[in-house]
Amino acid sequence: MKTAQLTTPALLVDATGLEANLRTMARALPGDRLRPHVKAHKCTALAARQAAHGSTRFTCATIAEMEGMARAGFTEDLLLANEVADATRLGPWPGRVLG
Repeated sequence: MKTAQLTTPALLVDATGLEANLRTMARALPGDRLRPHVKAHKCTALAARQAAHGSTRFTCATIAEMEGMARAGFTEDLLLANEVADATRLGPWPGRVLG
C-alpha cells in the first residue's frame, strides 16, 4: 500500500529511527528515570516499545488515556498529570441541576 492510499489520520513511524530514539532515551534516562507522556503519541503500541526499553511508568493527561493504558495492561505506574474536578463541587449552574 502506498501512503497516498491510507485513510487519514494515519500514524506512520520510521521504525529504525524510533528504535534509535528509544535506545538513546533508555541510555540517557535508564529504568524509572523516564516517565513518557502518553499524549505525545496516544498509542499503546508505542508505549509497549517504550516499556520494552525500560520505561514502564507513564504520564497521562486525561482519564481516557489512563483507561486506555490500563486496558492495554500498563498498570504498574500511571500518573494523571491534570486536574480532575467533581462537577458536584462546582455548585449549581443556571438551568442545570447537579447531583
